[in-house]
Order: sequence, then C-alpha cells, then structure tokens
Amino acid sequence: MRETRSSRAFTIVECLIALCLLGMLLAICIQLFSHARIVTQKLTPQLSVQQGSRKALVRVIEELQESMEVLVPQPGSTLYYALVRDKVGLLRMYYLVPRKPDSTALGSKMYELWRDIADPKLPPQGGRACLVQNISRLTFTSRSAGSLQINLTLSEQGEKSSLLTSVRLRNLPSAEELW
Repeated sequence: MRETRSSRAFTIVECLIALCLLGMLLAICIQLFSHARIVTQKLTPQLSVQQGSRKALVRVIEELQESMEVLVPQPGSTLYYALVRDKVGLLRMYYLVPRKPDSTALGSKMYELWRDIADPKLPPQGGRACLVQNISRLTFTSRSAGSLQINLTLSEQGEKSSLLTSVRLRNLPSAEELW
C-alpha cells in the first residue's frame, strides 16, 4: 500500500522557490534605497545653493521695494549695477565687486553685491554693506521707472543656482503689469 502525503505541508522545493523570491524582492528593495540615497546626496548641495540664493535675493528685493524710483539703468536697458532713490530721497547704488583671487572656485570669477547709500549724515563708507556673496552673474534690467528685473546666479560648492525675478517698487506705480 502506498501512503499518501499530507497536502498541508510544504515541500523543500516550494520552500526554496519562496526563499529565492524573497531574496529577489530584498535585492530590489536594497537597490531602490541605495539609489535614493545617492540621488539625495547629489541633490543636497544643489538645494542648499538654491535656498541660499533665494535668501540673498529676498534681502535685495526687500530693500529695492522700499525705493521710490529707478534712476539707472534706464527703462529697457540692462546693466550690472542699479541706482535707485529711496523714500527719503537718498540714493542707493547696488553694484558688483570682484572677490579676492583666493576665493575663486574652479577658475570662474566670483563677485559680491554691495550697496552704498549716499547720505551726508553718515560717516564715510557708513552706508556701505555687502548684501550677497558668491555671485557669478548679476544683471539689473529696468522695465520702467517703477520696476526692475533681477537675474542672479550664485555658485557654491561647485553648484550653480540662477534666479530671475521682477521687483515693483512699492512707492511708485509701475507703468506696466509684471505678470
């Protein structure tokens, strides 16, 4: 007489197949997690630069929005500096200054954005301040007497971040809609 096997138990072949499938699923999961870690490591410096450039641009925008009038550049022209009159009639000049040669990264020339305030009440260079560092490119385009377009490229840790924004001066109605 033949004995019949119980159909409730797993054979060794079934267990080996299940183990192989489980191993393949684990290998796929490990591959996905390691790929996600690599992508995160690549994106972290770039996100840091973008965040820094946004903070720097917000600082400049807040100052520019309190101005009354764009004097330089003339409407329709683009320059590497800007001259505005603030709400109390003082002149503010925003311009680039080359950084020291030892701070040059990968042979590209780096700049700092400086602001001077022409105020006879301030001591010499009392209104001068460095607003942004690590700039590789900055342009001011005057769209009208009441608006400026800023194109800023910052470079840090070998990563670059470019931002383009339009600023409407709060104290003077613009001749055009920005958006």
